[in-house]
Amino acid sequence: MLIGTKTITRQVLEKVITPSSLILIDGDVVKTYTHPDVEFGYDEAKDNVEAMWSHIENRSVFHMVAPDSTTHITMETDAYGDNRFEAIKKGEALVIKTLGHRILAKAFMQARSHKYPVRIFDCEADAIAWFDSLRKAEEKT
Repeated sequence: MLIGTKTITRQVLEKVITPSSLILIDGDVVKTYTHPDVEFGYDEAKDNVEAMWSHIENRSVFHMVAPDSTTHITMETDAYGDNRFEAIKKGEALVIKTLGHRILAKAFMQARSHKYPVRIFDCEADAIAWFDSLRKAEEKT
């Protein structure tokens, strides 16, 4: 005998692939994973924003960046910031695995921290937990 049903609704994960990155859009979280052995600079950052913009343009989002340890980042820390994307970010997490990337991430953090919260993490789970805490703080206000 069927007593009742329960429907669970979950947003569909959106996926965008560019020559430099895999971008997953999961509700209000945009996760950018760079491909191995690619050069990532101004043009690649611009291409990523253009490729995902139609999926996020009317939302406020958290952004997590997880460069592959073999990605060669050539962009200066304040060289690129798409005004549209910067305006909708509620926070940014940098998931870093190498010393070179950590040095760049610290400079990036200093350049961006006046716009929105930015933190460096060793693992993705900690970054997502931080987004959850920011989301809860936002709901209280």
